[in-house]
This record gives sequence, structure tokens and C-alpha cells, in this order.
Amino acid sequence: KQWYQRRVAITAGVATYLDSHLPRNPMYPEGRTFTTQYYVQTPSKADNKKREYAVYQSSVHPPHFKLLVGEEVWEVSKGRNNLFNTLILFLYYLREEQHGMLGPVNMGPTGLNMLWIIS
Repeated sequence: KQWYQRRVAITAGVATYLDSHLPRNPMYPEGRTFTTQYYVQTPSKADNKKREYAVYQSSVHPPHFKLLVGEEVWEVSKGRNNLFNTLILFLYYLREEQHGMLGPVNMGPTGLNMLWIIS
């Protein structure tokens, strides 16, 4: 139960942080750009045709996360480190395939500087 509560808090914290640093998208007037474009929570289906890539929470209890890339669902190891491993894989994907960009925001040293985590 303790790890469940921590993962929920960490997920909310990361999503809120990235929401606050990504520019608002007129398609999502509530101002939660990361949450609406790059984060999918169950019971929503992992409709990857609408997203190029996203973090997907496939299970609520226990929390389990996967990465959506194109039409593929990348499974990440189960267990208490699943969230952290998924976030690391998400950053790695951004660095390698999106030139370090999350939408219009650079995740490297000239932007949010989050890519140092995987250097």
C-alpha cells in the first residue's frame, strides 16, 4: 500500500511538473498539455494511433506503466521500480528518437535539463 501511494504521488508530481513547463495547446484548454498528450491512464484504451508516444498506466492497483511508441506497446518490467523504469525509458526515447524534445520543449541542458538522468 505504501508503494502504491508513493507511485501515485510521483506520477502526479511528474505530470504536474511537465504540464507546467510545456506550452499550452489550444486543443487542450485546461492547460494540461503533458497529461492530455503524453500520458494515458486506464481505463482509457491505449489508442496509440492518436499519439506518437506516451506513458501508459495500464493498471491502477497495483500501478503498472508501459510506453506507447507508434503502434507498439513497450512492456516494462513489473514491480516497484516499474514507474521509474518507464520514466527512464521515456526519457531515453525522447533523447534518441525525438532529438531530446518533448513537443516544443528541449529536455536537455538548454531546456528542462532532465536528460542528464540517463547520461
